[in-house]
Amino acid sequence: MLARTTALRTPATINLNHLEIGDVYQVTTETGHTATGEYLGIEVAYDDWMIILRNRAGSETILLDQLARITDVAA
Repeated sequence: MLARTTALRTPATINLNHLEIGDVYQVTTETGHTATGEYLGIEVAYDDWMIILRNRAGSETILLDQLARITDVAA
């Protein structure tokens, strides 16, 4: 299986170093999809880097290449 490539797109510059495991974040992708949940960490599969968020519906992985904005949600 080949990894997906995004050679034509300039990736968004988002600093992920401030994210803390266990904190709640709202993530918006370039396509407008929004997800809110507890940050569990980074997952890498087939060279695709993704953040993992957990919420009431389960867990969701979002490709780092698709991130447009990450907002800390106050508790």
